[in-house]
Amino acid sequence: MVLNRVYEVLKKRYNDGHVESPLDSKYMTQVQFLLSAIGSWPYHQLGRSRLAAIMSTVNAILIAVGIMACVLEASYIQRNREKLTFFHFGHVILCCFLNMLYVQRLFTARTDKYQETVKDYLLDFHLFYFKGRSPYAAKVYAQIHIISIMFTIYVMWEMFIGVALFIFMPWFNNYSRGMFNENRPQNTTFEHSMYYYLPDTVYTTIEGYWILFGINIPISCVVTIGLCVFDLLLSLIVFQIWGHLRILKHNLFSIPIPAKRGSYSVEENNRIRMLLKEIILHHKFIVKFVDRCSDAFSEYLFAFYLLMQFITCILLLEVTSFTAEALAKYGPLTIGMHQQLIQVSILFEMLNTKSEQLIDAVYAIPWEHMDTRNRRTLLFFLHRVQTPVGLKAAKVVPVGVNTMFAVLKTTFSYYMMLKTLAGEQ
Repeated sequence: MVLNRVYEVLKKRYNDGHVESPLDSKYMTQVQFLLSAIGSWPYHQLGRSRLAAIMSTVNAILIAVGIMACVLEASYIQRNREKLTFFHFGHVILCCFLNMLYVQRLFTARTDKYQETVKDYLLDFHLFYFKGRSPYAAKVYAQIHIISIMFTIYVMWEMFIGVALFIFMPWFNNYSRGMFNENRPQNTTFEHSMYYYLPDTVYTTIEGYWILFGINIPISCVVTIGLCVFDLLLSLIVFQIWGHLRILKHNLFSIPIPAKRGSYSVEENNRIRMLLKEIILHHKFIVKFVDRCSDAFSEYLFAFYLLMQFITCILLLEVTSFTAEALAKYGPLTIGMHQQLIQVSILFEMLNTKSEQLIDAVYAIPWEHMDTRNRRTLLFFLHRVQTPVGLKAAKVVPVGVNTMFAVLKTTFSYYMMLKTLAGEQ
């Protein structure tokens, strides 16, 4: 009942029946705005060359800033390695890994493969262009549209809450410790959301604190956008692929049986031949797009799973100190990063499962009633659908729940080792 009301409210508020392309959808304009903020929207491929040049410059500047931040964070660790506590050391390492993942995604956004794939998704592959083919296609489009809206809203709120707590929790800790008073505690330094190799006055004076606080706000925001919105875009693409597979499966099950007992008539065989041709072309269209996605996001997914092992491990280590400060500062971030890992893996597993269902759907076609030509075509198609539709990290590792479980297993192994090491210290 509640879900139905939510569905109706979202359907009314985000009614996009008047739009002429997916680019005009309200949730997609939000994604476009956020990716434009980090210079990662394919304006050149969408015919806006002047704006594309500006976005390319913004992207290059942010890459330079991200690399500089990583270097300064690593230098901070090197300079203060003997004074850092175990958990403070983990916090700086965490920020460094998050910056590395963010920079890698900015590099991905500069590639032609990424930009061409996003263009094809928006101007060619989107279910918006298929909703008029059948009532079932229109139904699937409407469902995927609402799912995309709900998922976009969820990610937006997750970003806002996560970055707000990450930035302002250190400020609150400084306030509660009396660091902003005239007579603040002796021999203390200000707490920050991110630390860099900078003069000591930045960490010991009120003026230096506000300077670094102001610097950390935009850096935290753009890093959060880079970490969340790229995964959001990839998830929206996966939703569309999943919708296409649903339509394809429905079309396979919708092939009619002979009007009379026995084999198809000549006219029926001709009609079946046209249906099979349309289905095979649709499947080829899906596979071609998925292959392009796999090629465009291959290094992206490899870096995602590689760095997630370290990021989730450090987050678990930080949050399991179970202090109010740690829970407020790292709790939402821990939930968010694990949610991203699980979300991406399960979505791709859904693709694998749905594509495997096509095998049974093809075999369920009444092939025994067809003529030799149609049987030969169907046998060829049955051979093609044996390969599941899915993306691979580094063009080698299939993305799915098995990869997720391997990452989580490694994460908990590292976590237990580091937790033991922290206890010994």
